[in-house]
Amino acid sequence: MVREPASPSRPSNTAGFGREVAEDLAFHGFQARFLEDRVRALAHAGEIDPRHASFAIDVRSTVIARAMYRAADGSGDLCYPGGHAPGPSLAFGATPLEFLRHLACKATSAGGAREGGSSWADTRRGLIGWAGPCGFMTQVLAGAALAFRRRRQNRAALAFEGSRALDAGGWHEGMNLAGALRAPLIVVLDAGTAGGADRVPSIGAVAEGYGFAFAELGQDPFEALVDRVTAARRRAVDGAGPTLLRLGPRSDSGPWALHESFLASVADQWGLAGPELDAIERAARAGVDHAVARLGKEPSPEPRDALAPVRTDHEPSPPWTRRESPSPGPVEPQTGSGHVH
Repeated sequence: MVREPASPSRPSNTAGFGREVAEDLAFHGFQARFLEDRVRALAHAGEIDPRHASFAIDVRSTVIARAMYRAADGSGDLCYPGGHAPGPSLAFGATPLEFLRHLACKATSAGGAREGGSSWADTRRGLIGWAGPCGFMTQVLAGAALAFRRRRQNRAALAFEGSRALDAGGWHEGMNLAGALRAPLIVVLDAGTAGGADRVPSIGAVAEGYGFAFAELGQDPFEALVDRVTAARRRAVDGAGPTLLRLGPRSDSGPWALHESFLASVADQWGLAGPELDAIERAARAGVDHAVARLGKEPSPEPRDALAPVRTDHEPSPPWTRRESPSPGPVEPQTGSGHVH
C-alpha cells in the first residue's frame, strides 16, 4: 500500500450545527417537498418526461450535502448528486429553476440540453453531473479527492450512488484507489434502490476490505445526520481515510416525517419561532412556483446546438464535432487538444 503524509489538520469550515444550518435545512426541506409535487404534476401533464410521474426527493440527501464545505468560487468540496438530484444540488446552491430547465431539456439549461440524467456540472459550485453507468463517478470522484490530498487542500469529494454500483468495475476501482491512498472521499450508497436490500449484510465487509470506514444512515434526526457526515469529512481531510455511508430506504409511510420532526424541534433548540418558519416556507414555495411558471417561457434548444458536443474551452477539432457532415472515408488523426465531455 502506498503511504503519503497526512494532510494538515485544519478547521473544516463545514456545517456543524446552529441556527444558520437549521434555517437552511428547513428551507431545503420545504423546497424539496414543493419541487417533488410540481415535477410529478408536470410529468402527468406531459410537460416533461412522463417517467418522472413517480419522481421523489429523499430529504436526507440535502442534509448530507449541507454538511459538506460549499463555496461559490470553485474552492469547496465536490459533489456528484447522481440519482438523488436535486437534493444535494439544492444544498450546494442550485435553484429549482435550474433543475427544471435541465429536466425539461431547455436551451437555458446548464448544458444547453446536451446533458442527460438528473444532475449537471457546475464546478464553481462544486457540482459534477453524469448520466453514464452507475458506479463510474465514484472512480472519477476518487481521482478528484486524490488531487485534493496531494495538493494538501481542505477539500473532500462526495458521491451518491445506487446499489447497482456494486456490479460496476469502475466503482470497485474507485473504492480501491481511495482506500489505498486515503483520498478524502465520502460515498453514499443508497441501499433503497433496486437490488439493494439483499446486499445489506455485505456492504460493511466491502467497505472494510477497501479500507473505508463504514456507517449506517437510517431514519436519523437531521442533527445526527449532519454530525455523522461532518465527522466523516473531518476524518477524510485529516488523512485518516474515506468513508462509505449506507443510506437506508426512504420511509414509504411518511417520506417527509424527518423534516416534520425537525421543524417541530427547531423552535426550542434554535429559536426559530412560528412566523419565521412560515416565512421560510413561503420563500421556498415562491421559488418553486416561480420556477414552474418560468419554465413554460423557456426556449427549447435549436437542433444544431442540441447536437453539438459539450466541450472544454479548447477549439473543436474535426471529427469530434457533430456540426459537420460525417466523413465518407477514414478520418486522418487530428492534432487538436479539444476534448468531448
